[in-house]
Amino acid sequence: MRIVVWVLALTTPIVAAVLASDASPAVRIIALLAMGFPLGIWVAMRRPLWIYCAYAFSLGSVPFGVLPSSPLPLVLLLGVSIGATAVLQLPSGTSRAFTSMDWWMLGLVVTSTLSLAVTFSTSYDLTEFAKWLIATSTVFALLRLEPTLLDVVGRWYVFGAAGASAFGLGMLFFDESGKWLSFLSFLGYGTSGGDNLRYVVDGGERTVRLTGTFVDPNAGGLFLLVGVLLALALFRGFWQLAYTGIILLAMTLTLSRAALASLAVAFLIFVAVQNMRFGGKAKLVGFASIAGAGLLAIPSIQERLFDSFGSNDVGSSARADALRDYPKHMDGNWLFGLGWGRIEFRDGDVGMAVNHVANAPLLSVYRGGIIVGLFFCAVLIYGIVLSLRGLRRAEPRYGYLGAGFIGFTLVALQLDFPVITIPPVAALFAFFVANLPMKENSLITPEPLPSTAAPRRFRGIRRTPEVLT
Repeated sequence: MRIVVWVLALTTPIVAAVLASDASPAVRIIALLAMGFPLGIWVAMRRPLWIYCAYAFSLGSVPFGVLPSSPLPLVLLLGVSIGATAVLQLPSGTSRAFTSMDWWMLGLVVTSTLSLAVTFSTSYDLTEFAKWLIATSTVFALLRLEPTLLDVVGRWYVFGAAGASAFGLGMLFFDESGKWLSFLSFLGYGTSGGDNLRYVVDGGERTVRLTGTFVDPNAGGLFLLVGVLLALALFRGFWQLAYTGIILLAMTLTLSRAALASLAVAFLIFVAVQNMRFGGKAKLVGFASIAGAGLLAIPSIQERLFDSFGSNDVGSSARADALRDYPKHMDGNWLFGLGWGRIEFRDGDVGMAVNHVANAPLLSVYRGGIIVGLFFCAVLIYGIVLSLRGLRRAEPRYGYLGAGFIGFTLVALQLDFPVITIPPVAALFAFFVANLPMKENSLITPEPLPSTAAPRRFRGIRRTPEVLT
């Protein structure tokens, strides 16, 4: 067997190099994947955590990047890689058993597949479903990790989000033309030749919103919201303050109302429900009040928040119109939805003209039907149950993620829809779900190991120093 592996390792790059000379994008993609195949197999067998960490870092830093010299999305490629790694590690006995969340997510995948089979009409249906399936299925690979290893992966997401935040802040303050993205052209950024900046218009004045590598500021707000929550949960002391501060500042300057309101609701839930002493809660409220007052002193943030949902807010009126027209759109298509490859999901201008509902649960019904929508809501409800259990724990790290998920569900998923239509954001949702304080992963009812036994870990993975004390 070892001889076969060495033969493949030697011949695959040679064949791939010949194929790479072809001008066809499909052939070049195959060549690039073939070049990395031997190394990928070795890493998956000997250092599997590296692939998980690379996935988390890319999801937090360059979620819309592509594999160099190809149009293949980097996050989806690494998503397939962690899935393959999880399968290769099954014989080693280091993988965890299926959790209850796995079964709910599996139900969502199965019903979505049924919806695709019924509504399939063009190749776009298949490609869009495949992207969503890869992004969503990453939750199964992540939940196979032991809790301590999942913490390591979560920290790499924070590293990526902090780096993307610094890059985005630099663009916002020092790059008025938005040309810094051209430095990342090898990952597919900044190559369209258009304006890379995004604005919010109020009273005839334009305010630049932070986008950076997240392209869309509303989607960026969600990526950074998860970064803030993981930074609070997985770090302590100076690094907790540093990572939380830079990511929170970047998230605020995206001017994403969904992200800001989600964080505000999460804070209120944390203070009200978390099992913490009154003195600790008082300090937390005081710190949050000072930070909030400082942020609200920025005029653009003031206008963005206080003018929301008013008579001059075009978005609010469009949401109301979409909700009013929703039954008409769904007439005769309630059971299996309107289809996965709809042009309004792929073309922003068409989406604005159609004005589909901007609500994640309702849009899941719009696309996949009522059964898919019910399973999506079941995942959210079970996630809220797990979050409430985590909030009752004395250790605040579980409360940060639990309160954050509840705020994310009650606000962001009701006001916006990227989780449904944009594969990298669907991958973010799966990553968030995998990091919830689940009963099966010893976060709620930890089982102490015998003093003579070492924690189970992947074969060939070195112990990683814990940041938490």
